Amino acid sequence: MNEIVKIPYGKSGFLNLEIPEENLIGVFTSKKGDPILDEKQAIQRALLNPIDVPPLKEMAKRKKSAVIAITDASRPNIEKKVLPLVIEHLESGGLAKKDIKIIIGPGSHRAAYQNEIDEMLGALKDQVEVICHNAFESEMKCFGKTSFGYPIEINRLFAESDLKIIVGTVLPHPFAGFSGGGKMISVGIASASAISSTHTPDMLDHPNTVWGLIEDNPFYLSSIEQAKIVGVDFLINAVMDEDENLFYVSAGEVQKAHLACINKTKELFEVDIPEAAEIVVVSSGYPKDSNLYHVGAMAICAVAGSAVKYPCIKKDGTIIVASPMEEGAYNQIFYNTLKEAKTPAEVIKKVRSITDLEPGHHRAYGVAQVLDKYKVIMAQSKLDSNIISSVHIEPNPSLQNAFEKTLAHYGNKAKVIVLLDTHRMIAKCRQ
Repeated sequence: MNEIVKIPYGKSGFLNLEIPEENLIGVFTSKKGDPILDEKQAIQRALLNPIDVPPLKEMAKRKKSAVIAITDASRPNIEKKVLPLVIEHLESGGLAKKDIKIIIGPGSHRAAYQNEIDEMLGALKDQVEVICHNAFESEMKCFGKTSFGYPIEINRLFAESDLKIIVGTVLPHPFAGFSGGGKMISVGIASASAISSTHTPDMLDHPNTVWGLIEDNPFYLSSIEQAKIVGVDFLINAVMDEDENLFYVSAGEVQKAHLACINKTKELFEVDIPEAAEIVVVSSGYPKDSNLYHVGAMAICAVAGSAVKYPCIKKDGTIIVASPMEEGAYNQIFYNTLKEAKTPAEVIKKVRSITDLEPGHHRAYGVAQVLDKYKVIMAQSKLDSNIISSVHIEPNPSLQNAFEKTLAHYGNKAKVIVLLDTHRMIAKCRQ
């Protein structure tokens, strides 16, 4: 008997994959918690009862300006739920909309498209000024270095605002442990050179920069330190499911409010895998499945990268990725670094030798580490097959065909694992 598994594909699509029941260990995804029934009430409660700082409307009093830094469209959209209420609280504290600015913090990602801004902000886009930070071109303000030696260079508009607010989504992250918190400062609205200073082979290979770990994690600790040095006044973090239902929201002092969000929701992301398999079929899930750059981290590296403490794939196993990637490679440095090398091992060696790293080198390094040990197939992707093959990955126009060929290679006793929406997952296989 075959089991038909529905593989998430894009924003609302699915691919069907037939897998023999005797081969399938299981289909795994993050846990389903109970979403908040009254989201507006939960957000209001967080804003009125923040952790270790005064309520936002009290902080707005006697302030002349406020800047709210938000993430880009590569994360679930909490902005459309949170921002209208944040603006209300700022106005009740005496700030006019003309004194409030929203800055989109994409880090070194591309600028936000207008349709993404429309979706994130709705009517607010026409009521307050919206700026998209550019890590390469925006004017920066320098704050020296962290105790770890990393430069602090962030968007000047944010740095010089009277009231500094950051909004973000908490999800598992390959070396920050979790997104949200101070990462908006260390990456979201930072300079390209500051981002590159922490996105290095040494950081990726550090034993504590792993999915879901913040204890003694140098990237996490440096990010929190940067947020405090810059003087972030107020943080709003939230966790949502794949349908953008709200699970938890916290507000207040950067480190404590971020930690509250992590502690309340961490168990939703942790998934125990009973045994490792020769074949792992993986879908990174929307919105992390639209390009090769994000899929590289959230699908390929999520299975077997250096940040995975307990991989669920056997030695010499195969990863089959099912994600559309209609946006293409996304980051040219990442793509070129992989393409121009003859082997993944050459990529690893090359990136380790670069003294002036640029955003994208780290991702090429991480993906190459996986490609050096395992076979990776991109199946039924909308990405050009020539692009896929040029970065040492095998393309296949059919997910079912890719799976059947791989199963035939390993034999009828091979074990199979399916991981769904891995951008929301901390997969642990302790065997």
